[in-house]
Amino acid sequence: MRYFAALLVACCLTITLQAQQLDVEKVVEMVRSSIALQQDDKKVAEYLKKVKLTQRLTGKNVEDLIAQGAGPRTAAALRALSKESANLPAPGSDPTYSPATAPQPAIGTGTASIGPKKTFPPPDSVKQSAILDQIRQYAENYTQNLPNFLCTRVDRRYVDPNYTPSTGAHWHIINTLTAKVSYSDGHENTQTVLVNNQPIVGNFDPQKVGGGTVSTGEFGSMMAEIFDAKSQAQFNWDHWGNLDDRLMAVYNYFIDSGHSSYSIDYNGEQKIITAYRGLVYADPDTGVVYRIKFQAVDIPSSFPVQDANEILDYDQVDINSNKYICPLRAQLFLRSGRQRTKNDIEFRLYRKFGTESSITYQTPEALPDNREKPLTSPPPTTEGPDVPLPPGSAPPPPPNH
Repeated sequence: MRYFAALLVACCLTITLQAQQLDVEKVVEMVRSSIALQQDDKKVAEYLKKVKLTQRLTGKNVEDLIAQGAGPRTAAALRALSKESANLPAPGSDPTYSPATAPQPAIGTGTASIGPKKTFPPPDSVKQSAILDQIRQYAENYTQNLPNFLCTRVDRRYVDPNYTPSTGAHWHIINTLTAKVSYSDGHENTQTVLVNNQPIVGNFDPQKVGGGTVSTGEFGSMMAEIFDAKSQAQFNWDHWGNLDDRLMAVYNYFIDSGHSSYSIDYNGEQKIITAYRGLVYADPDTGVVYRIKFQAVDIPSSFPVQDANEILDYDQVDINSNKYICPLRAQLFLRSGRQRTKNDIEFRLYRKFGTESSITYQTPEALPDNREKPLTSPPPTTEGPDVPLPPGSAPPPPPNH
């Protein structure tokens, strides 16, 4: 998955490595940035030796930064700072918190909150492992089992130039891009054909039209890379979910920056590979994935984009009278300073590959959005090999792979 950020307002912060008095949060930001930017371990350690802390750096803070990728010389310098600052006041919050080092609940224990005042116990550890194995097997085979097809992709791109948490988002549409997507022998090709429902004339680069954001990789690579053994993803049970009135087993995951393949490219000028975390929603009987949530974490403070997250939904589509589970929609959010961008992405009009001559492209109406609902009745017993659906829920269609 790649994000190409072409934001309307560009800002570029840099880290100045000048010896000075710093609080713990500033030291943590500097070390995390050095990890993400792969700066020389020796030089980072030399800088840290000149720092005078104004707050206490705890042993936990040091171990967190080591777990997040600090080199051996940096680690030694951090331990020295921790010892020197032992009598200083502690920061008001934990500055080194990260999903990479946050405690995880033991598999098979505890409960999950789903909806108001509703808690349901997870399956036992054996069933959790069995469901996760099914999901992993499905993900590993997903792209090779897709047919060759065409579909229409619609990106509705929005911006909020003055977002604040207190006021919420006020979205203004930038443009609507309509593209032809061809998927053949595992390769995806996207060609934009309409802008604001008008045909394109001449060369066109969506990264250079009106600002906004461009993303790639929704067809399989996001799912494949999460479950690729090279990613060394950490999975844990999260909760029972309800998606389109179907019972979902939801797992959380985390992939550190050293094993990540996800990149954010800012205007072709700066690029980082970032750690990320999220949720996977899957059918507990078949392992079929219906939703993936993604959030970039530990982005260096010097990088222009501070937040990046996406929700990708799959559902059953008809291609040449056969049923397949394919991407249905996605929502992508990025933030740079007070400016936020949003892409509402839809994949529509799936059809057999090779039917280009019979297609007239138009921008379809937006899909309704209310897939996820509270789970109001408890899941059935999880003993035995299968997890049946709760009363009143519709069974998911079997994938035709």
